[in-house]
Amino acid sequence: MTVCVCVKVNECMVFAADSASSFDAGGAKDSNGDPIQQVYRHGNKLFQLHRQYPIMGMTAGLGNFGQASIAMMAKQFRHMIGAKGTNPLGSDYKMEDVVALAQKFFLEEEFKNVPDASGVGFEFWIGGYSSGEKLPELWKLSVFNGNVLPPALVAETSDIGIFCGGQRDPIQRLIGGFGWKLEKILNDHGVTQDKFPKLYESVAPELLLPLVSPVMPIQDAIDLTEFLADMTKKVFRFRAVPEYVSGDIDVATVTKYENFRWIKRKYYYPQALNQQVDHV
Repeated sequence: MTVCVCVKVNECMVFAADSASSFDAGGAKDSNGDPIQQVYRHGNKLFQLHRQYPIMGMTAGLGNFGQASIAMMAKQFRHMIGAKGTNPLGSDYKMEDVVALAQKFFLEEEFKNVPDASGVGFEFWIGGYSSGEKLPELWKLSVFNGNVLPPALVAETSDIGIFCGGQRDPIQRLIGGFGWKLEKILNDHGVTQDKFPKLYESVAPELLLPLVSPVMPIQDAIDLTEFLADMTKKVFRFRAVPEYVSGDIDVATVTKYENFRWIKRKYYYPQALNQQVDHV
């Protein structure tokens, strides 16, 4: 489980994700007979997908395809499309080309290594700039209930907004004004869309909390993205469930001219030994 968030504005695209990685603890069960979830707090879910071009990725859902972690495969994909890789991107590349290569690598070749894919969920978000474009695009690769879906263009170059994957409910409640169960509750009580079409049309726009603007500066977009991820993490801290969203919040950006930049990143060793000085 995880939360991954994207804020897309005119100047940049920002990704943020927590560090939780969970799995069934060897088939062990608690006193109620439910599987015991082991949660690690140092998973990597944000990725620089090209050393030269402004392209990045983030992931939610299944964390391993067989023995390989998504983080390790993301590095392999980065090498594959790099200058010395087997499918190097040319200077006139399009994001659609990058997404097609990622779909083939992750979901046509590597996903077959998952031993039991039934019920599996997986998301891999790719954001970046096509060659010659002034604004970025956002795409998503998906597996839903074990079924591989076609790549989806989530946000075109002209779109701005907040997009999230994994545990979306806290963010949806904040921005949209209600959780995902509302429609089911209304339907259970006979308040259906065919009976009350005007109600259904008005609820979402009237409860919407606008938090993002096309002209939002880069630092404000960074702060908003981190806030939404951290808020979700804190919700799971206080809920009576395992902390499926936990650990450090990693944050990165892509911009047209600065390319990929880490804004906030956990380290395997003290940060004083890692003098990373480049920033947006």
